[in-house]
Amino acid sequence: MFDINQPVTNPELIAAIDAMRTTSSHDTEDAVVNALKNARYLCPVTISPQPESDGSGVSVFKTGTTIVFFGLTDANGNNFLPVYTDWSALRLWRNIPDEQTLVLTYEDISGKVMEDLSFCGFVINPYSHNFQILNDTIERINAGPHSEWTVKKDTQVFIDLPAHDPVALKDAVSKFLKTQKNVKSAWLVLMHRDSEQSFVIVVDFVGDRQATFGGIASVATPNLQKGELFDLVPADSDFGQSITRDYPPFYKRKMFGLF
Repeated sequence: MFDINQPVTNPELIAAIDAMRTTSSHDTEDAVVNALKNARYLCPVTISPQPESDGSGVSVFKTGTTIVFFGLTDANGNNFLPVYTDWSALRLWRNIPDEQTLVLTYEDISGKVMEDLSFCGFVINPYSHNFQILNDTIERINAGPHSEWTVKKDTQVFIDLPAHDPVALKDAVSKFLKTQKNVKSAWLVLMHRDSEQSFVIVVDFVGDRQATFGGIASVATPNLQKGELFDLVPADSDFGQSITRDYPPFYKRKMFGLF
């Protein structure tokens, strides 16, 4: 059930999208991701039979209710689930009395498009902002956090290139990064720390660190040999800068963009 009397407005999300399109940076893209997760959206649907109000502003769906979602196909034949930040944006599509809608969260929408193979993502306000979120971006946003380490005081750390080049690992990560417009470059070195050693992948990216690192981890882990470990480090950290200064990248994107 949902509250039909609760207004749907998303000024934070609109402001975040506009700011990101004006200036692309870690801060503006993080703001978009956070606003996406916190927003409530209007999603036009066809509901049969109509839900009934319980008298307190809450509509209740009957058992066996059918809900049909609309799709919006772009010029390339890609099908998106259209969602809207407010009624004004929805009425740019069509303005009819008693438009049937659901009020959905980001979790609801991302779950719907990821389980329905007919959708390649969702689009926010297609007739104004036309902000598309593709399925691979949803996967990066939804990826679980990847653990990072902090060097303790007096810990001895040595960095060099691996004696045996991890070709499969680098190829898998490079192939994945080619699909990620928010990643500019990546480096791989071998770190010796006390009695342990692990690969370190340094990433020059914009946007949500958790989503970016989670996506890389999902393709890197299956390509590790037994006993091998790896860490992910942002290029703008002190440790990352020391590596990018002394070693060449194994991946470099020709064009740098967003999402």
